[in-house]
Amino acid sequence: MQRRVRPADLWNVSAQQFKKSLPFRVRSRSALIGATVLLQAVVIGLGWLAIMKFARSGMESGVRDRLLDQTARAVAAANADLSRELAGPIPREGAEWDKAQRIVEQASADSGQTIVVLDLQGRLLCHPGLRANPAMTRIDYSEQMLTLSPDGERVELGQLRPSTPLAAFTDLLGGEAGVGVVYNPALRAKVVALDATTASPAAISRFTGGVMRWLGLGGAAVLLLTIVGSWLLVRLYDSVMMRANERLEIELELRVRRGLAIRDGLIFGLAKLADFRDTDTGRHLERIRAYSELLGQELLLSRRDIDGSWVELLKTASSLHDIGKVGVPDSVLLKPGALTAAERHIMQMHPVFGADTLIAIRARVGDDDLLNMSIQVALYHHERWDGTGYPHRLSGEQIPLCARVVALADMYDAVTSARVYKAAKTHEEARGLILEGRGSHFDPALVDAFEAVQHRFDELRMAMRTPDDQQLPPLPRLIESMHEAAKAA
Repeated sequence: MQRRVRPADLWNVSAQQFKKSLPFRVRSRSALIGATVLLQAVVIGLGWLAIMKFARSGMESGVRDRLLDQTARAVAAANADLSRELAGPIPREGAEWDKAQRIVEQASADSGQTIVVLDLQGRLLCHPGLRANPAMTRIDYSEQMLTLSPDGERVELGQLRPSTPLAAFTDLLGGEAGVGVVYNPALRAKVVALDATTASPAAISRFTGGVMRWLGLGGAAVLLLTIVGSWLLVRLYDSVMMRANERLEIELELRVRRGLAIRDGLIFGLAKLADFRDTDTGRHLERIRAYSELLGQELLLSRRDIDGSWVELLKTASSLHDIGKVGVPDSVLLKPGALTAAERHIMQMHPVFGADTLIAIRARVGDDDLLNMSIQVALYHHERWDGTGYPHRLSGEQIPLCARVVALADMYDAVTSARVYKAAKTHEEARGLILEGRGSHFDPALVDAFEAVQHRFDELRMAMRTPDDQQLPPLPRLIESMHEAAKAA
């Protein structure tokens, strides 16, 4: 049974081959979108890690510089307050010291940093905690090592007397702290700002964390846009592909139909050419096709092993049932009288001639459902249900269904058409012969199918009748007359 190849089948085969070549399986649009989003997430994640790795150090450096700048501004502000309120060097006690101490305490509270004042020897003059712990005045900061920013030079605090605020880092209680230093010559003292949080991870994370959060939100937004965009693109692609496939299917269908029409036309033309050698006349092949199709359509109601494609093949294959008659000599094929036993044997070889011809064609073009059915029709359409037919005396279900159908259709047309040796019978006479041959000549199920549509047979016979079907055909007589005239000459 032939199955027509549809464009969708070709597309599915190509799609399956493509899927097999993939290292993973994409079984649906949702899976495709999921794979796209996953890929985008991996790309964004790697990008985020790259930013964290390569940009964090630069960001941290910028943050440290920014925080050091705040420390420098704090020490400059404290130095300005001290210069404005005090006229000379800061003593270690008395009203002037008290005024300087209050300024240091207030500046520390306002800036959130520790503002201290050191004398030229590096000892404390003022400190926010000095009132509570006077012993702090004995601490000497002159040897405290500072790392200057941005050049990284290491220097002792006692060696520095910068006229403008200077930013640096120092180790303080096991951790790194930011330092702002400025020398006030009028006060003969150094004003120092200490910020233990300047270089701490928490301080840096305060600034970098915000950037990373925005990057994370941006990545999430990109993923969301990827999901929506991928869904829209897939829908658009599906729509475009659907329209393209529809156009392709229409074009392919037109080409297939045209190819089949050309094929069927050539087959019918060759069969018609072979039919001209016979004594059959008129529209014999057209009627055989119509009768076979009618029986095939009726069989569809009771048989599950055939379908509409099978019936279409039967229509074309039925045209080739007598193509083997081209191998029968004219003296036998066109003989108006009864055949001798030898002539009958030659005539009964025409199914073999036809099948051999079609088998030779199949050997050239390869296996084909139409050729296979045509070979069966040509070889077995003269077999009988009871096994008394020819050429192989098959019986019952041994005879292919297509050949059994054509056998009944051919017999009906032969009986209702005029031949050189007989007149045409009526529909009722042909119907009676078919009913009489039920179980002997014909498949009982086929006879039942014929009986269900026998009125349609009569309608087709009348609609496709030609004048030559009701009288002796002139071609054999003309050929015989030409032979006789040639002999007389």
